[in-house]
Amino acid sequence: MLFGILLMGLTVVLVLLSAWLRLGNIKKRQRLSTSSLEPHDSFLSREVKNVIANAGGIYISLNLAASFLKLDVSQQLALWGVQFDALAAVALVLALIQPLLLRNGN
Repeated sequence: MLFGILLMGLTVVLVLLSAWLRLGNIKKRQRLSTSSLEPHDSFLSREVKNVIANAGGIYISLNLAASFLKLDVSQQLALWGVQFDALAAVALVLALIQPLLLRNGN
């Protein structure tokens, strides 16, 4: 019983200490964020993130459509010894050709 109470008290103290230290780190990070030491995204990194995000959205949409239509699209493709999901490959290709199809952003 006493051991349980001590363990509970120690847990509460450690949680409070952790919260206090995290708050201090957040304040410190906010003070340092005004300096120019923070890394900036390059054009290439932003575009890679956009393509991956678009491909992920397309993949989820295709997966939901296939699930709704009760299609079996769980095939694995292999190219140069690398296996990948066919639906993911289609989503990535669609995300890559999307700027070619929608030139004006419409």
